[in-house]
Amino acid sequence: MQNESTPVTVTSFSQPHVLQTRMKEEKLSHGGTVKANLSPVRMDMNHGAAVLYFCPMQTIEVLEILNEGDGAEIPAQVKVDGLSIPTDCQSGFYDLNNVELTSNGTIQVRVTEKTTWKYHEKAFPL
Repeated sequence: MQNESTPVTVTSFSQPHVLQTRMKEEKLSHGGTVKANLSPVRMDMNHGAAVLYFCPMQTIEVLEILNEGDGAEIPAQVKVDGLSIPTDCQSGFYDLNNVELTSNGTIQVRVTEKTTWKYHEKAFPL
């Protein structure tokens, strides 16, 4: 079954420093690639666009290490690659599960074949 989806993007207001901080807390470094769950993130559905915000993120759960990092600093900028959300989803807080995180030049959040969004009923502090 194929559902309609909206591409997800990040903006200069997406607060990538929060993702960078959580990655450092998990002892990830430049050049590393992991499969992970990000919890929670904020999705803002506005005028047909979906913008991802990292401001409420409290944890990164590393599911699998695909490539060890080189120990250097994690980049400050974030890009998303192939990430989309069903068009019937609403703005709110989500667990973004089974994504691939890479930090090489930029932090890249990539979709995998198992990526899912899990909606949170309650709000998280920003």
